[in-house]
Amino acid sequence: MTKYCGEISVGAVDGGGTVSAGSRDPMTGHYNPGFTVPVAVELISFRIGTTFFRKIRLCQAFVSQFVHPGDHACIYVFKQLGITNVIIGIKSSQFPSYAISRRRMVLMVFAQYLFGVLLGIIPALVLLGWLSPVLAILATFALPTYGAWTLVEAYKEMSADFAAAPA
Repeated sequence: MTKYCGEISVGAVDGGGTVSAGSRDPMTGHYNPGFTVPVAVELISFRIGTTFFRKIRLCQAFVSQFVHPGDHACIYVFKQLGITNVIIGIKSSQFPSYAISRRRMVLMVFAQYLFGVLLGIIPALVLLGWLSPVLAILATFALPTYGAWTLVEAYKEMSADFAAAPA
């Protein structure tokens, strides 16, 4: 299931903001800023209706402004790499709603495969490589494929709901 509806209540929020990376020049001591990396926002003890999530992430940090405790809304969730629940859309009955764009969805599918394969190749080779290299390669792609499939299904359900009448 990718859609959950009900009244929203949030326990705590973790993360958000950015982390900077840079270097310090050893001769002058001057700090050279590098680049900033956004940190994922994670809602801890999030409840919508009767469904409770111990941890759930937001696809982008600014999506937290669409989460209003006490609001009756529907959220659209997918399992990132089959492990982490991620909110990709919020359809509110009282407040502005949010849905990821098609372009963002395609980039997220690409990221599922990129990071899923990078993280899964070593365990797959260690656990299944001794049986068959082909089996290890298939296992490497299984988790990212599941993540991409759940994302596409959640996106299709969300798009259909957003095209229909308001919540």
